[in-house]
Amino acid sequence: MDKFKEKRVIGLLKKSPGEGISMAIDIYGPAVKTICTNILSNLEKEDIEEAISDTFFKLWKNIDNFQLNKNKSLKSYIYAIARNVCFDKLRSLNLNSSLFDIDENNLGISVNMEDEYAKIHNEKIIKETLDKFEEPDRSIFILRFFYFEKVKNIALKLNLDEKRVENILYRSKSKLKEKLIKGGIIYEEYSPNVK
Repeated sequence: MDKFKEKRVIGLLKKSPGEGISMAIDIYGPAVKTICTNILSNLEKEDIEEAISDTFFKLWKNIDNFQLNKNKSLKSYIYAIARNVCFDKLRSLNLNSSLFDIDENNLGISVNMEDEYAKIHNEKIIKETLDKFEEPDRSIFILRFFYFEKVKNIALKLNLDEKRVENILYRSKSKLKEKLIKGGIIYEEYSPNVK
């Protein structure tokens, strides 16, 4: 989406919240629904719908904290809100969750994401690493770890063999793990079962 449309959504959220939320739902709703459905797949449909609603409520409530000129798109800001809303819901139900699921559960390392500096620093490393991934590796990684798509669905979407998708994910996770260990802020290393 171009910056003009993003500015329009932001302007509406500030001046006419009802219209702004409606426009945000029209544009970003399907992706937010996918994120919430994938993260909360073991919960009831009502919990997923509540997470979607909470995402757009938090977007409106926190829109003044978003700065368009900081090289961050409104889309990624909304998707981050959706992920955090879902992880908060899992935590509130005492289910397993992490603030930044890529690192803790899937890379085999634990990253300090509590500290604001650590969060910014690690996100920068992740973004730089992803920007260097070639296709289809980049799309596969994003679909799996940002949209929480299952390997089977990724293979179908990209017309690839499931084994190839798994191999690409393994290599991509290894590269990102190496970069985070070299330059990120790590406080613990462990070896979870990763599927």
